[in-house]
Amino acid sequence: MAGEDRYRLAAVRDVRARNEKARKGELAVAVGDAHEILAKLDAARTRTKAARDAVVAGCAGRDALASAGATGAQLALADQFIARRRRELDQTVAEEIRCEAAHAERQGKVDAARLVLARSRAERQVIERHFERWRDERKKLLDRRED
Repeated sequence: MAGEDRYRLAAVRDVRARNEKARKGELAVAVGDAHEILAKLDAARTRTKAARDAVVAGCAGRDALASAGATGAQLALADQFIARRRRELDQTVAEEIRCEAAHAERQGKVDAARLVLARSRAERQVIERHFERWRDERKKLLDRRED
């Protein structure tokens, strides 16, 4: 009689529950990675803005020097400063683009992990509903036997 009361799909239910728990962990890792990449992207955007501001300031300074009648050497130094700032701007823009690409890729992985978790939950719920029906049927059977 004890063997008859045992639910045959209990092992399947346990596997589905473990599977869902593992998928939750995978989603948490993906979301954590996405947050890290987003922080890097925000930092890259800040550096890009600062580099743009430096180029604008350098150009304004050179224009001010030119209108004040600066020497050719001073104007050459100002041009070199602007050239360095433009190279820095190019580097920061490239870094920002790489961070945006990494963020987009990670978001894709997060979305995929969410879909896998949703499927895992659905599979577990199917087993749980089946288990509930089985319990109800067993209870009804026992009630009928007692009557």
